[in-house]
Amino acid sequence: MMSRFLLLHCLILISLFITAATTNTSSTITDRDALLALKAHITHDPTNFLAKNWNTSTTVCNWTGVACDVHSFRVTVLNISSLNLTGTIPSQLGNLSSLQSLNLSFNRLSGSIPSAIFTIYTLKKSSLQHLDFSHNTLSGEIPANICSSLPFLDFLSLQENMFHGGIPSTLSNCTYLQKLGLVYNNFSGAIPKEIGNLTKLKILYLGGNRLQGGIPRELGNLTKLERLQLFENNLTANLIIIPSKLSLSLNDFSGALPKEIGNLTKLKHLSLGSNRLQGKIPPEISNLRNLEELNLAGNKLVGIVPTAIFNVSTLKILDLDGNSLSGCLSSIGDTQLPNLEILYLWGNNFNGIIPHFIFNASKLSQLFLEENSFSGFIPNTFGNLRNLEQLNL
Repeated sequence: MMSRFLLLHCLILISLFITAATTNTSSTITDRDALLALKAHITHDPTNFLAKNWNTSTTVCNWTGVACDVHSFRVTVLNISSLNLTGTIPSQLGNLSSLQSLNLSFNRLSGSIPSAIFTIYTLKKSSLQHLDFSHNTLSGEIPANICSSLPFLDFLSLQENMFHGGIPSTLSNCTYLQKLGLVYNNFSGAIPKEIGNLTKLKILYLGGNRLQGGIPRELGNLTKLERLQLFENNLTANLIIIPSKLSLSLNDFSGALPKEIGNLTKLKHLSLGSNRLQGKIPPEISNLRNLEELNLAGNKLVGIVPTAIFNVSTLKILDLDGNSLSGCLSSIGDTQLPNLEILYLWGNNFNGIIPHFIFNASKLSQLFLEENSFSGFIPNTFGNLRNLEQLNL
């Protein structure tokens, strides 16, 4: 009786082993066929990378640019970036259901992202975490279902392509996103307020598009945000964001610079150049004691510059050129700017002698003071600026 039981047990184990082996074999064939479909969609491979490294004489786990799980032998990583490949993306890539990282960046891929990729993924919730299609010539709209089956996606970069249309509000379903890069495309319309639901977001790059309207108040929910780029759009309205790097240059912001900007105490880079800001620089801006770069150039700002700005010891770049700022800066005491490397004050209405505090900035390499009303002698203390490379008077 015991021998029969052991025999039955062995038969069950053998059956399970055969079933598992058959399943794994079927899955690896599925992965192989998906990669071969991608290879077939490549019309130009200047280094013959795929021809030399992807062939059926070896398993896909040995193909260059491919990594597999050590137990299931399913493809988990596909990285064929920076190969100058020309072609399109096949929908069969969606069959790589164990994929964790997909990097096709820095190629010459064209066409749209097949929405079928994400439809296939919906059959099994994807483990994909890293998706990088940046620096290609991909076009079309972002598939609305891109996040419907990517619950663990934390990196999405589509920057420097030719995508157009609106930014889908459904991106908010990628709740694990830490970086969203859409810079330098042709996106239009408003910034979806639903982006404010991506509370794990650290980097949000939306610059170099044709976005319009205001900055959604909901972006203020992104308390972990460190870098925000909205430059070169057609945005208007108020500034309410609290990242440590704020780039809003080349938009269409108008009105006064809000005094609340002084509340952004974590701010390191403030770039508001080439807008239509007017009025005075609020003294509260001097509260930004961690500021490394301040760019207010090319606006319509007037009046006296708050002298405390010249006391922010962390400043490396101060760019106030092309406004109508005025006053006698020589009245500022011998403040210390030990880290200042670039100072642009040209194209304003400053007067008096060249201020002495400039000569305490021992790291200064660029000093542009032209198109003002400075007067008096050129002081011999210019000799203190041993790192000076460019001087324009």
